[in-house]
Parts: sequence; structure tokens; C-alpha cells
Amino acid sequence: MLHLLGIRHHGPGSAKAVLKALEANPPGCLLVEAPADAEGLLKYMPPPPEQTTDAPLAPHPSPLTPPVAALIYDPKDLNRASYLPFTGFSPEWQAIRFALKNNIPVRFMDLPMELYFALEEADKQNPQAALKFFPEGKEADTAEEQQFRHDPMAYMANLAGYTDSERWWEVMFESPDNEVDIFLAIQEMTIALREGNEEQPRTLQREAFMRQTIRKAFKDGFENIAVVCGAWHVPALLGFEKIKASNDAALLKGIKKIKTTATWIPWSYDRLTFQSGYRSGVISPAWYELLFQEKQDAATHWMINVARLFREADLDASSAHVIEAIRLSETLSALRGLAIPGIDELKEAAITTICEGDAEKLELIENKLITGNKVGSVPDKIPTVPLQQDIEQSVKTARLTKYWENTEEHWLGATAASPQGGVDLREESGKMKSHLLHRLNLLNIPWGQLKELNRHQSAGGFKEFWKLKWSPDFAIRIIEMGAWGNTVEEACVRFLKKKTDDTAALPALTILVKQTLNANLPDAFDALLAKLETLAALTTDTYHLMDALPPLAQIIRYGNTRGTDVKAVEKVVAHLVPRICIGLPIAIANLDEDASKEAFDKLVAVNFSLGLLNDADFLNQWHNTLQSIAGNAHINGILTGACTRILFDKKVFTENETATKMRYALSRANAPLAAAQWLEGFLQGSGLLLLHNHPLWNLLDEWVEELGEEHFTDVLPLLRRTFSKFPQPERERMMDLAKKGPVEKQQKETEALAMERAAVVLPTVRALLGLKSLDLAAP
Repeated sequence: MLHLLGIRHHGPGSAKAVLKALEANPPGCLLVEAPADAEGLLKYMPPPPEQTTDAPLAPHPSPLTPPVAALIYDPKDLNRASYLPFTGFSPEWQAIRFALKNNIPVRFMDLPMELYFALEEADKQNPQAALKFFPEGKEADTAEEQQFRHDPMAYMANLAGYTDSERWWEVMFESPDNEVDIFLAIQEMTIALREGNEEQPRTLQREAFMRQTIRKAFKDGFENIAVVCGAWHVPALLGFEKIKASNDAALLKGIKKIKTTATWIPWSYDRLTFQSGYRSGVISPAWYELLFQEKQDAATHWMINVARLFREADLDASSAHVIEAIRLSETLSALRGLAIPGIDELKEAAITTICEGDAEKLELIENKLITGNKVGSVPDKIPTVPLQQDIEQSVKTARLTKYWENTEEHWLGATAASPQGGVDLREESGKMKSHLLHRLNLLNIPWGQLKELNRHQSAGGFKEFWKLKWSPDFAIRIIEMGAWGNTVEEACVRFLKKKTDDTAALPALTILVKQTLNANLPDAFDALLAKLETLAALTTDTYHLMDALPPLAQIIRYGNTRGTDVKAVEKVVAHLVPRICIGLPIAIANLDEDASKEAFDKLVAVNFSLGLLNDADFLNQWHNTLQSIAGNAHINGILTGACTRILFDKKVFTENETATKMRYALSRANAPLAAAQWLEGFLQGSGLLLLHNHPLWNLLDEWVEELGEEHFTDVLPLLRRTFSKFPQPERERMMDLAKKGPVEKQQKETEALAMERAAVVLPTVRALLGLKSLDLAAP
């Protein structure tokens, strides 16, 4: 006898109903909708411990703890991979555990991925081949048919007045009190839905394989067989005797198998919410788990957890709030004809009572009580690629175990006093953590994201700040990178050498050099430097040379933080700087406004980098180049203004020379728009120069005053953009100066006043500085 149990994947009510059906009529064999080539993974699922109560099966002590996923992949092409997630409330998981506990044979009955991958490859080679499954004259579905095939349950939900098919299924079929008869109702519904409708080719092939598995089970002598499968497949399996075995064989004939490998990997509730992979996702896994475990008390437990989270966040959540919220959710469910409150009723009640009408507060509980942050685990005995083993050992050695496979974001080393934590590179343990995280990033396994420092922050500090977050997708990337080596270091070195060979752009290569040094991979460094020297010599694009300099300058300036040898990098930089200085004036001549802004950013970055290096010869070449740019009429004002400002700050230009440059730039000989562009480059985000240099301020004041109304309107947006970048206190002081008009020169009076006042504190200053005399009049 065949018992078909049509379920909703990851449905807690379906899981309870499946257990009731199996307990009422224990089968001789259990068939589960799962790829047949994953069946070997069942040996890693030990039976649950004995349990005398009627409660759902408790989690067993095995390290294989859901949520987990069966990963099935083609070892020769890791782009071919499929995930089969299981949760503790998945009907398939509970059915398998029941069978293992009662020594009932379990078989997986779905189309193996070794055939599925082959069919996908065939479809790529011949996209029209699938049309042979449709009647002649019909080559494509209508939009309505496509929508129906994509989610037939959504069709039923719409008929019932629901916009969310998951919510509809939960209301209709996921009640904790459903009896075994619910499967007959599901069967009748799916028969009606599929009657007269053509099915997708892949679904027909899957169901053909399922029927073959059923026939084989009967042939092997099993008389009482239970099938746990998606509700949609029940009609195709119900009358399997009426379909000739030869017809099913014909659907699967000639498919060349692609050898696959299967393993268990940890999964997460967050990842389960994605509508992708072998199993469809669910919106509220944390709620489903609570619904499965607590039955009728689920709403009460959920509200208590909400209050607990609010209190942890120092938000008001009293017992009265909880009681009122529970009552309101139960009232809402009664009005809507529900047996128990669903997640919608709970959310509405929580917003009204505990959140006091503020829906934004609900975001606090979204991740923990609706989606959930649970991550499963797998036993060490499950075979993994050598790289996986080395990564796990490296994680233990670096003392990062508590962050491993955690899908929540955490700052490494965070404390109450230091929320972003930090890794101290002066300590051996800090270096170990940093090297591992940098190496994993090089292998495209971005477990840790390094906090970016802006140009004004020290990149040579002794701390790095890492934000860690695990993604289950990293499992397939680890397998993919395992082809490059059996250890993290070996895989990184080989992978880097391949990337080095493939990199043809100098800026990209310099970033790779920096990443290699951060990851402490000296074995890959020589090949990188050789390629770097070659590209630096061959590159004629000045912009590429400019983009390459900042990473190299940081390596030279801060390399000693990590104890790296930077002499080879210094040689490359020694060739780059002169070529940048020679090529820059030509590269930025006759540019439009947008191109000039791009060049401005590069110029500022190079200037900052040369300041880091603090090499007298480099700076002398650079300042000579800036002087030639500052006086070049063919270069946009934003660039000539920036060069003038840099030269003034470095005391290459005197105050009088700078005033002369500014007077010319703002003179009537130049168009107002060009003058405004020069001013933007000259001020470049800092207005202190104008506040402390009254002659320059007066020049600006005179220029603005002389502008006609038409010209003032033209330059106003640019001036507003320039001055809006200044801090608020600077803008307020400028407003005061503008109200007072031109600033008069009172230098002599100020000096005399300063000397008179300074004489009072002079003895104290001498004592603090340890000087016998202090001549304030000296230059």
C-alpha cells in the first residue's frame, strides 16, 4: 500500500501531521523527496534518543544540528551546485528521524543532481529541445500560465482573498491540531489544480524518476510504503500503476550522468528566507520553529521574547504590555477565523501595545524573532576538502571560533567601551587574525570586512577594525578554492600567481601587492613585484601611474607595522614619480569640467601620497610640476587653484605670490565661471585660509562685490557647493567677516599690543620651556 503525504516544505504544521500519520501507520519503507545522489548523507544522521512523551522529537545530541543543508556539486565544475536545506521543523527532517528511530529504511526518490546537471547542460546547448514536451503548435506559456506554474499555491491564495501564498497555506494547512485527514484534502486540491494543465519538462522528468523509485521499492518487497513529498507532486504519484514504466524510462533515456559529490554544510535561518535553490524559502523561520515546538502557547512565548528583547534594549515593556498584546492577538485571530494567532496578528498586536504604535520599533525584533539568527552545525567526521579542514584549524589557532559560521554581524574584539573592537598588529595573536582574514578575502571568502580609513586617518596605526559575518554560500567557495591548494597559504599563493598573470592594469596590480603584504604571503611577492616593474615600465597612461602610487606609498610608509621589506617597492616608486611629474601637465590640459574634477581627485591623492613618503627629491619634482600647472592657462581653474593652494601650504609660494595668483584668477580678464572654478580648487574644503589671511579674504570680497547680477547667478551654484563643504563654525565666521566689510590692516598696533600682553606671561613660558631667555621679537 502506498501512503502519499503531500507537504509544504519547511511547514511546521505539515511536520506534525506527518509524524501523526507515521505513528498511526508505521511504514515498511520511507521515501522522501530529495535528490537520490544525496542519500549517502543519511548515515550521518544518527537516530534521536528515546523519548516517552508525546512532544515533538527533541533535538538529538549529534553535532548534525539543523538548520543544515545537503550540498550536491560537480567537483569538476563548481558552478554546478545545489543546496537542499533542512530545519528542525521540516517535515522531511522529522520523517527521516522517525524512520531512523524505528529502524525503517529511508530512500531519497527525487531526480539525482547528476542527471539534473546534465539536463541543464543539454538545455544550454539546445534551448529548443524542451519544446518537444509540449503539444504541437504551443511553444510558450502565456503570462498567466507562467505565473501559475511559478507558484500554483499563490493562485489558490488569490482565490481565497490572500495576497501571500505562505500566509494562506499557514492558515489552511499549518494548524498544530491538523489530523491525518488533512493529506486527503491537500490531495484533492492538487488534483484539481493540475487537471488539464501541462507541466514543465523538468517536473515531468522528476516525477518519472519518483515513480521509478516507488516501483523499485515495491519490487524490493516493501508492502507498506510512505512517501513524503511536495503537495504538488501527489497527483503524479497517486496513479503510478496506470503509467507504463517504459514511458517513464523514455523521459529519462539518453541522459549522460555528471558525477557529483555530496556533503552536509551548516545553514542559517537568514539564508532560508531566500527564494532560491532546491527548496523554496520561508519568510519567518524563527516563528515557524516556535510554532512547531510550543503548539498552542507559541503566541505567548513569542510576546514574552519580544518584551525580553525590548528590555535588553532599554525600552519599556511591562508585563501588562505582554498580557494586552497576547489578548489582542487572540482577538484578531478569532475575528479572522484562525485557530491560533499567526505572525501577522502577533506583529499587529505588538505594534499596538508594546511598540505603542511605533512600527519602527518592530525592526528590533525582526531579525531575532521573525527571521531568526540560528545557524546549524555539522560533525567533524563528515568528509570535507583539505582546505576546509585547514581553515577551521586556522580559525581555532587564531581564536576566532566564536565568530565562525555566525551569520550575525560582529565587530572583532568589540567591548562595551570599544564597540568596534580592533586587532592589535603589535601582538602575535593580532597578526594571526589579520593575516587569516586578509587571506580569506584574497580567496573570495569575505568573512571579514576591513573598515576603510579615509585619507586623513592613519593607515599605519597598530589596529585594524574588522566586521565579521558568515554566509552559508562560503561553503561552495571553499570547495572551489580547494582546487588551488590544501592549506590557506598554499591556495592563496597559487591563486595570487594566477591573478598576477591575468592582471594587465597597473592600478589593479598595485592593490594586489598591498593585499599580498597585508596577508603576509612572501612566496607570492616576488612574482608580483616582477610583474609590477614590467607594467610600470610599459604603462604610458599618466592616470594609471597616478592611481598606482597611493597603495605603493602606503606600503612604503607603513610597511614596518607588519615588518615587511619594502625596498623593492621603493625602486618601483622611484620610477613612477618622475614619470607622473613629467606627464601630468600634458594629461590634464584642455579638459572639460567633469574630466577636470576626476583629475583633481587624482592630483590630491598623489599629493597626499608624496607627503607620506616625505622624500625631498620627490617633493621637489612634484612642486616644480605644480608650479607649471598653476601658471598654465590651458588647464581648468579647479586644477590650477588646487596647485596654488598646495604650493602655498608647503610654503613654496609666499603670501604675496599667492595673493598675486588669486588676484589674477579673480580679475575681470577671466570669466566669472572660470574664476569660481579656480576658487573651488584653491579652497578645496577648508576655509581657514581665508579666515586667517585677511588680504586673501579682501580679494574674494572685492570679486564678489564686483560681480554683476547675471554673472553672480551663474557662479552661485558653484560657490554654494564650495562653501557648503566648510564646517559650520567656519561658515559662521565668514558671515561675520562679510557683514563687517573689508578687514583693515592693523599689524603694527596688534604687534605692540601682543608684546605688552606677552611680557606678563614671559617668565612662566621661559620656565616651561627650560630657557634662560626668550626673545619674542626675533623672526
